Amino acid sequence: MSHVVGIDLGTTHSLVAALDGAGRPTLLTNRLGQRLTPSVVGLDAEGRLHVGESARTQLLVHPERTVAEVKRRMGRDLPVTLGDRRYSPTEISALILRALREDAERALGGTVTEAVVTVPAYFSDAQRQATKDAGELAGLKVERLLNEPTAAALAYGVDHLDAEQYVLVYDLGGGTFDVSVLEMFQGVLDVKASAGNNQLGGSDFDQLLAGWLGAQFERAHGVSLAGNLAAQVRLKAAAESAKIALSSVDAVPVLIPFLAPGRGGAPASLEVEVTRARFEGLVTDLIRSTLEPMESALRDAKLSRKSIAEVVMVGGSSRVPLVRQLVAEYFGREPRAGVNPDEAVALGAALQAGLKTGAMSAARGIMITDVCPFTLGVEVQASAGRERVGGVFSPLIPRNTTVPVSRTETFATTVEGQRSVEIRVFQGEGRLVRDNLLLDEYTVEGVPPARAGAEKVAVTFTYDINGILNVTTRVVSTGKEAVLVVDKRSQRLGPEQRTEAKERLAREWGTAPAPTAPVSASAPATTDSDALLAAAVDRLASAPASVRPRLEALCNDLRAAREKGDRVAAARLDAELTDLLFDLG
Repeated sequence: MSHVVGIDLGTTHSLVAALDGAGRPTLLTNRLGQRLTPSVVGLDAEGRLHVGESARTQLLVHPERTVAEVKRRMGRDLPVTLGDRRYSPTEISALILRALREDAERALGGTVTEAVVTVPAYFSDAQRQATKDAGELAGLKVERLLNEPTAAALAYGVDHLDAEQYVLVYDLGGGTFDVSVLEMFQGVLDVKASAGNNQLGGSDFDQLLAGWLGAQFERAHGVSLAGNLAAQVRLKAAAESAKIALSSVDAVPVLIPFLAPGRGGAPASLEVEVTRARFEGLVTDLIRSTLEPMESALRDAKLSRKSIAEVVMVGGSSRVPLVRQLVAEYFGREPRAGVNPDEAVALGAALQAGLKTGAMSAARGIMITDVCPFTLGVEVQASAGRERVGGVFSPLIPRNTTVPVSRTETFATTVEGQRSVEIRVFQGEGRLVRDNLLLDEYTVEGVPPARAGAEKVAVTFTYDINGILNVTTRVVSTGKEAVLVVDKRSQRLGPEQRTEAKERLAREWGTAPAPTAPVSASAPATTDSDALLAAAVDRLASAPASVRPRLEALCNDLRAAREKGDRVAAARLDAELTDLLFDLG
């Protein structure tokens, strides 16, 4: 039996969900029995690929063979190096999707060949195309990309079908921020406007706090950690743990033993207390920067703050108290409670998968619309008195137009005897193309030579429900057409490259380790001593005071045994350390 699932392909974590027998969306667990799978890919010393918890553990000790937060590289020509292998961001995302697909098949007891995958509302066309390519490489048919705030609204709206109200979804994840304004009425979720920043998220909070922690180490030991990749990774991991803890406490100790050599060359540790006030002082400007997209979305939807009946906050970073405080102050009331920030997007994707297959339509009668988040248009020349000025942006599809949509504009030639027309496609809100993002360009040949302005070229933009743009040009006098799928080929894998990549990833994925038995989320996911030590060191800061001396002693003894080459002692200490970590849970 084949299943269609919903996937939240996140910056920090990814989730997969499906409808249960009662037609309710439910999250599926991975091979470790966990709902959240870290969006981390690693290559171990034996050349095996890891995805998820084991890769995240490896990141602490072998960052040169591990990659995280690849979502931020999607749609850009930024290759990823894992050891001696090179991958594109699309291929890394494909490995994550493949792991999720296999986990879903294990949980559902059948094959999974199709998925609804969510993307930030403010993802560009190139980023959306790259996400669809990743699905193809993972063996998934991705006919529908669903904007993350829309998915979250669907998860919320399925239990409020009788409500007639405006809802604002504030989605602050690990690497992206989106806000969408929707109208709900009679089972319809109508997206009115979206705005956001696809380079803002909790990872930026972690980076600022990690920078502060690094400065404290340098102040204490007189050594800069700049350029020390291993230390930087451990600082960021400690910063993330502290950030999470500070959502429920006012201060948290950060202890990172043996972080780097000190001034005299001996291993030096970092031990410092981080207060919530300190953390908030570091991130206030970033959090306040989310106000402008909210205001922009409300303006485009032609609504006031008072018009919004419910504010739904999703994305793990929305748990930061200062974020909720800012949103509460902005709207004059507390945001909606009862929505799981981590899970809402995946659950909404599963509902959309159910709508697509027909499993939801008869029983629920839900319908959703979405919008184009950017203005799309072409470069033209404009008259300025007797002069003609180039580089002017002529919009065809204004931002927040309901999709799917098709718009046509007709343009005239500008040069005597002109035989071709160059079409340059941009997205953005600037009056001049230099202030916008070039999506693609091509040349239309076969224009009959005539006086300037005599020949006309009709340009049609078709923006589909997945947020992917097709451009058609037609020479009016001859009917000759040219079609462009805007896909930034320089940043995508071509058809042959996709075939080769799919085969290569399948071969390399075949060397991945077999599934392991479920373990505690904080227990090590591998018995490799490096990863085990990293997990133990990471656990030191939060271990009970009564256990911390023994845990630290075991770490020191294991290092010493390995340095001496005493395999018997190392194996015994490995076992003791593993048992202690499992006991801690």
